[in-house]
Amino acid sequence: VVFEDYDFPGLKTVNHVCVLGAEKAAWFKDTEGNYLCIHEDLPPA
Repeated sequence: VVFEDYDFPGLKTVNHVCVLGAEKAAWFKDTEGNYLCIHEDLPPA
């Protein structure tokens, strides 16, 4: 799997992972060209 990298206002990946509020997310493209996202909720601080 090759993970995507993004650098948009409000959405930037670091080492293929983006922290979005209380979760981490990463995106990759499948063999048919569909973009898929996996995410993990972060524990409360």
